[in-house]
Amino acid sequence: MVDRQPEKDERLALAGGASGDGPVAARARISTCREVNGHLVVAGQVAQRDGVLIAEGRVGDGVDLETARACARQCALNLLWAAQTHLGSLERVRSVLRLAVYVASAPDFVAQHLVADAASALVAEVVGGELPVRVAIGVAALPLGSPVEIEGALELDQPESPQVQARA
Repeated sequence: MVDRQPEKDERLALAGGASGDGPVAARARISTCREVNGHLVVAGQVAQRDGVLIAEGRVGDGVDLETARACARQCALNLLWAAQTHLGSLERVRSVLRLAVYVASAPDFVAQHLVADAASALVAEVVGGELPVRVAIGVAALPLGSPVEIEGALELDQPESPQVQARA
């Protein structure tokens, strides 16, 4: 018998997913994920790959649109890695309900929605199903100088992960 990776986990790996433990909270007092009532809320994820930002600065002022879209894709990967790490597998993820995409923007940059499209496409590619409800917000700055940060809410199939059951 061949031990086969579940389909969603395989798609995450093909999309650029890491084989390690996924992203971790930079500060010990911040939870990366919180699971409650069939939902998983994932804290903001910046555009880091292997612990290093893939770009720094504001979109429209040193960071071009295509680089910002690559950042959004990386943030979405990090969000899904965090979920996979928490759950053990993405197979319990029924859908991505909501994405909040924060874009560090120059004052005249107004295409935050185009940056966010890259994140929506990535979660659709990996998780499938309907596109998430989404908000794209321009902000002055983001943690660590990341051009993009993404947080999300996922709908889960039951039962809750062993970590949540152990806390109950």
